[in-house]
Amino acid sequence: MVEQGKPRTYFWLAFAISFVLLAAVSCGGAALFVGLGDITLADLQSSGPVWTPPPVPTASPIDTTAPAVSAADSAAGAGRLQPNSVARNVANSRVNIRTTPGYLGKSSEDVVALMEPGALLTILEGPQPRDQLTWWRVRFDSPTGPVEGWVAESTASGVQILTPE
Repeated sequence: MVEQGKPRTYFWLAFAISFVLLAAVSCGGAALFVGLGDITLADLQSSGPVWTPPPVPTASPIDTTAPAVSAADSAAGAGRLQPNSVARNVANSRVNIRTTPGYLGKSSEDVVALMEPGALLTILEGPQPRDQLTWWRVRFDSPTGPVEGWVAESTASGVQILTPE
């Protein structure tokens, strides 16, 4: 309802329309000046992956037909993880110790303990390939007591977790 004696003003409506027109003209002029007039819709649509992650090394399955390892071969591979040896967590973060090897599609209940960076553990058995990683069954002396479970030798992105001590 308009008060009698005062003419109705359209100041704010005119201001909003003027602002929108000025913004459209100035942005359009800037786009043409910069050369954005040559961009098509196809240029803006995705035509494939922009970034491809590096390939993940795949673990080879255990060869059950391979001959037993001799003492000479064992000495040659002394720098590798093997059962009944001590290893260290060289990751810069805490590492999950799991009830079974593998991490894909598992719930958080599969994690039995967290291992701090620099922690020592004993390799009990392995290697066991799962989810394109190499897993080792380990014994870890956690603050709450000894824990046995599975730890990957490295992450899916290739960051080393376990090294022989």
